[in-house]
Amino acid sequence: MPDQFYGTGRRKSSSARVFLRPNKDGGTIIVNGKSLDQYFERDTAKLILKQPLELVESELGVKATSMFDIYCTVKGGGKSGQAGAVRLGISRALYQWAAIEYKAVMTFDDIDVASPLAKSLAKMEKYGTGFGSHLLKWEDALQENTEFIAFRSLLRRNGFLTRDSRKVERKKYGQPGARKRFQFSKR
Repeated sequence: MPDQFYGTGRRKSSSARVFLRPNKDGGTIIVNGKSLDQYFERDTAKLILKQPLELVESELGVKATSMFDIYCTVKGGGKSGQAGAVRLGISRALYQWAAIEYKAVMTFDDIDVASPLAKSLAKMEKYGTGFGSHLLKWEDALQENTEFIAFRSLLRRNGFLTRDSRKVERKKYGQPGARKRFQFSKR
């Protein structure tokens, strides 16, 4: 099992790199070198960030909030967008952990050594990165793995694995804003 699990999250113009590091007495969240309380002052941002961990813990009984130390680097945008980006990154890293934990990932026995999948699999095992859906077992083999299917459907159903694509619309030339127009004069 890798030393860490990686997920990239994006929201508005923010992007976050999230590393979940398994630790027996974990639970610390570090964002850009600061603790969670120091970096995000608003309680809503902290709540958004912890949603996938608490959901997995309450629905599936996996002690996700105390099982991992979370290290994030986030740039761009404001605090709200950054919190959403970190949430998506945590969800993707949890998804990677679940795929490995519940043995839903292909092994070297399943694929040809010369294929590009072998290179991705080696990178994922070495660095904890490079995980993607292309490394999951085939759908008929996954149907037998009910724990992973429950984990994936829980995150997917609550929208934690989907990027929120809403962004600020650009200002148009010759007008004061994106949709606002100058007052029309008849004369």
